[in-house]
Amino acid sequence: MINGIKPKLTKTTELGIKPTSFGGAMLKFCTKLEENATPYIEKFNHMKSVKFMPSGGRKYIKVKYYLDKIEMDYETGEKTTRVDTKGSIHCFVERTTGNIFKPATWRAPYNKGNNCVRGNIYDKSTFQKTDMHGGWLYAKWDNNVYSIDIDVHSHDRDWNQ
Repeated sequence: MINGIKPKLTKTTELGIKPTSFGGAMLKFCTKLEENATPYIEKFNHMKSVKFMPSGGRKYIKVKYYLDKIEMDYETGEKTTRVDTKGSIHCFVERTTGNIFKPATWRAPYNKGNNCVRGNIYDKSTFQKTDMHGGWLYAKWDNNVYSIDIDVHSHDRDWNQ
């Protein structure tokens, strides 16, 4: 207490995070997602570009990606670009802490369990190896190999019964 006034603690203060600003960190996060998706887009002739943008929310901000596709009329040979206006959900970011969550549905993040937080927009090391469709949110990424934790020796069953 300072002069009888109790300071208001926010989640970022409790976690010891010193953010520049939420908007700046979100912009860097979306830019990094676009940079990491670009090599994937360049592999295909039917994709032109992708744009990641935050899209509203009170507690959790949706991060959506908008994919512009190239469509070809095979009778005339004419190519046209179809601009995505609806977008697809990529992940959710908690407004107060900057924590990144995978989506459970279109409207809500998956926030059950001990390891539901997949990263933080203030910590750049948590989203260095992202992909366009959000696979980095679902599996552990370790030395360019997806790994799943399975403990095969944790039970005392006789499998020959």
